[in-house]
Amino acid sequence: MENKKKVYLHGECIIKEVESLPENIQQREDKDSIMIAESETVGNEHRIKVKEGVEFFEDTNGTLYMRNTAPTEVYCLHTARHDTIEIPEGIWEIDKAVEYDYLSQQVIEVRD
Repeated sequence: MENKKKVYLHGECIIKEVESLPENIQQREDKDSIMIAESETVGNEHRIKVKEGVEFFEDTNGTLYMRNTAPTEVYCLHTARHDTIEIPEGIWEIDKAVEYDYLSQQVIEVRD
Protein backbone atom coordinates (compact mmCIF):
# COMPACT_ATOMS: atom_id res chain seq x y z
CA MET A 1 0.00 0.00 0.00
CA GLU A 2 1.40 3.38 -1.04
CA ASN A 3 1.82 6.08 1.61
CA LYS A 4 0.06 9.13 0.15
CA LYS A 5 1.42 12.56 0.94
CA LYS A 6 -0.85 15.33 2.16
CA VAL A 7 -1.33 18.58 0.22
CA TYR A 8 -3.03 21.71 1.52
CA LEU A 9 -4.11 24.71 -0.57
CA HIS A 10 -4.63 28.16 0.91
CA GLY A 11 -5.34 30.75 -1.76
CA GLU A 12 -2.31 30.74 -4.03
CA CYS A 13 -0.22 28.76 -1.51
CA ILE A 14 0.43 25.06 -1.85
CA ILE A 15 1.76 23.19 1.17
CA LYS A 16 3.07 19.73 0.29
CA GLU A 17 4.19 17.05 2.72
CA VAL A 18 7.75 15.83 2.07
CA GLU A 19 9.79 12.93 3.44
CA SER A 20 12.65 15.03 4.80
CA LEU A 21 14.29 18.42 4.64
CA PRO A 22 16.72 18.83 1.75
CA GLU A 23 20.42 19.35 2.41
CA ASN A 24 22.06 22.77 2.26
CA ILE A 25 19.18 24.77 3.70
CA GLN A 26 19.32 27.68 6.10
CA GLN A 27 17.09 28.03 9.14
CA ARG A 28 15.02 31.21 9.16
CA GLU A 29 14.77 33.29 12.30
CA ASP A 30 11.42 34.99 11.75
CA LYS A 31 9.63 36.50 14.74
CA ASP A 32 5.86 36.33 15.37
CA SER A 33 4.83 34.99 11.93
CA ILE A 34 6.17 34.28 8.47
CA MET A 35 4.57 35.41 5.22
CA ILE A 36 4.23 32.42 2.90
CA ALA A 37 2.52 34.33 0.07
CA GLU A 38 1.64 37.89 -0.70
CA SER A 39 -1.56 38.54 -2.61
CA GLU A 40 -0.87 40.60 -5.70
CA THR A 41 -4.47 41.72 -6.24
CA VAL A 42 -6.02 42.64 -2.87
CA GLY A 43 -3.06 43.19 -0.52
CA ASN A 44 -3.75 40.09 1.51
CA GLU A 45 -0.99 37.95 3.02
CA HIS A 46 -0.99 34.27 3.85
CA ARG A 47 0.94 33.68 7.08
CA ILE A 48 1.94 31.00 9.59
CA LYS A 49 2.58 31.86 13.24
CA VAL A 50 6.07 31.24 14.56
CA LYS A 51 5.77 29.31 17.80
CA GLU A 52 7.47 26.57 19.76
CA GLY A 53 7.65 23.38 17.72
CA VAL A 54 7.47 25.18 14.34
CA GLU A 55 10.70 25.79 12.39
CA PHE A 56 11.20 27.35 8.96
CA PHE A 57 14.02 26.78 6.49
CA GLU A 58 14.89 28.13 3.05
CA ASP A 59 16.98 26.62 0.26
CA THR A 60 19.26 28.49 -2.14
CA ASN A 61 16.37 28.84 -4.65
CA GLY A 62 14.17 30.57 -2.05
CA THR A 63 11.88 27.56 -1.52
CA LEU A 64 10.44 27.59 1.98
CA TYR A 65 10.19 24.50 4.20
CA MET A 66 8.49 24.01 7.55
CA ARG A 67 9.08 21.30 10.15
CA ASN A 68 6.46 21.30 12.86
CA THR A 69 6.18 19.01 15.86
CA ALA A 70 2.92 20.69 16.86
CA PRO A 71 -0.11 21.50 14.71
CA THR A 72 -0.01 25.03 13.34
CA GLU A 73 -2.35 27.33 11.44
CA VAL A 74 -2.22 29.07 8.08
CA TYR A 75 -4.25 32.28 8.09
CA CYS A 76 -4.80 35.49 6.14
CA LEU A 77 -4.54 39.08 7.28
CA HIS A 78 -7.97 39.69 5.75
CA THR A 79 -9.85 36.94 7.57
CA ALA A 80 -12.88 37.18 5.29
CA ARG A 81 -10.81 36.11 2.26
CA HIS A 82 -9.87 32.56 3.36
CA ASP A 83 -10.63 30.25 6.24
CA THR A 84 -7.82 29.49 8.67
CA ILE A 85 -6.58 25.92 8.19
CA GLU A 86 -4.63 23.67 10.52
CA ILE A 87 -1.51 21.89 9.30
CA PRO A 88 -0.71 18.71 11.24
CA GLU A 89 2.75 17.73 12.45
CA GLY A 90 5.19 16.96 9.66
CA ILE A 91 7.72 18.31 7.19
CA TRP A 92 6.33 20.57 4.48
CA GLU A 93 7.43 22.35 1.31
CA ILE A 94 5.64 25.68 0.87
CA ASP A 95 5.32 27.15 -2.60
CA LYS A 96 3.03 29.10 -4.90
CA ALA A 97 0.43 27.10 -6.78
CA VAL A 98 0.68 27.12 -10.58
CA GLU A 99 -1.83 26.45 -13.33
CA TYR A 100 -1.58 25.76 -17.03
CA ASP A 101 -3.13 28.30 -19.40
CA TYR A 102 -4.13 26.34 -22.50
CA LEU A 103 -4.69 29.48 -24.59
CA SER A 104 -1.20 30.87 -24.04
CA GLN A 105 0.30 27.37 -23.51
CA GLN A 106 2.16 28.59 -20.45
CA VAL A 107 2.43 27.64 -16.81
CA ILE A 108 1.48 30.65 -14.68
CA GLU A 109 1.44 31.33 -10.95
CA VAL A 110 -1.99 31.40 -9.33
CA ARG A 111 -2.90 34.92 -8.25
CA ASP A 112 -5.19 35.59 -5.33
